[in-house]
Amino acid sequence: MLSVRAAISMLVTFAGLAACAAGDDAPPATPSTPDDRHAADERRPDDATPEEVLEPSRVSDAPGPSEPGPPDDDPDRDADPNAPSPPEDPAMPPATQDQLVKKFAPHVHLHPDDAYRPANVDWYLARVKMRFHHANCPDHELLPVGKVTQQTLISQTHEENKSLCRHDSSKKVSSTSSENFFLEVADHATYAGAPRSQWKTYVVWRPKSGGLVDIEYWFFYPYNDGFALFNHESDWEHVRVTIDPKAKGGQGEAVEVKMSAHKGGTILKPGDARLTMVDGTHPVAYSAKGTHANYPKPGTYPIEGTAGIAKDVAAAAPPADVWKTETSLVQVGTRAAPKNGQVFIKYWGRWGELGDLPETNGVTRHFP
Repeated sequence: MLSVRAAISMLVTFAGLAACAAGDDAPPATPSTPDDRHAADERRPDDATPEEVLEPSRVSDAPGPSEPGPPDDDPDRDADPNAPSPPEDPAMPPATQDQLVKKFAPHVHLHPDDAYRPANVDWYLARVKMRFHHANCPDHELLPVGKVTQQTLISQTHEENKSLCRHDSSKKVSSTSSENFFLEVADHATYAGAPRSQWKTYVVWRPKSGGLVDIEYWFFYPYNDGFALFNHESDWEHVRVTIDPKAKGGQGEAVEVKMSAHKGGTILKPGDARLTMVDGTHPVAYSAKGTHANYPKPGTYPIEGTAGIAKDVAAAAPPADVWKTETSLVQVGTRAAPKNGQVFIKYWGRWGELGDLPETNGVTRHFP
């Protein structure tokens, strides 16, 4: 299979690469048909390139101290689907959690020219079909458009193949434990996202040692318009705010902010000149055009793993268009104990279609 490094080397030979790197729009990749899609046996669990895993993103053209994010910005990406979920936080009543989650919710500037906007899970599921990937064999449709709901999403089973593309009854897997299940958008108009009134922010409350809590604010986009060939259906991005919930007499205080960017991100501490906190609590993030990577300031940022060829462009939105996510919060709980009816968090498969390269596969999003 063609590697990302090889693909980039090939692209460099073409005239017009500079235009792509400068952020010119690339049309969405046309999904292949089920019968001609033959993905490799081994796939990375998300849309990371080998270079991106080794080289986390950071803001390199802004002053002030910076700490690179961990190589993988998703703490659950390599999780075991059979591992137990963490217990409910015994030190923090649900009502207090809700108050703190709202208090520290980020404000997101979506690029004014980004054609691919956020959505919510239920809106998206109503517009996709569910399929199952068989390596080197035709995939199978399990649920047509209109039949994919949160409940049906997590209740599917299917038999893996043995020789000659025959099903093996001894190898039945579940959509809550296998990444071979995937969703496929039926109409490319879905890529544009949902009406603004239907955007949602999915919240994970993750207690840490020492009494701190990571609050993860996850945003779902139906489409990622990436560099050159590397587009894919579905995109999960997030801002993480680490708080001391008992500080300031129980009012809580942010001690760190992490903004996801591809497979790295930027960690910022209070007092960093690049970090803006509206009312002292709401971190401000700038979402890059097409890729939705998050940055603390408007600007142009090199995408890790592309030797400076590809760049993200983040820009300020008009004040009235800034997404104040405290108006769209949904706490999801854990896989063992979903909250607010959000059972989709048990799903272990991909949120978009399989592409011709691992980097063009729909992404996974494993919840704790």
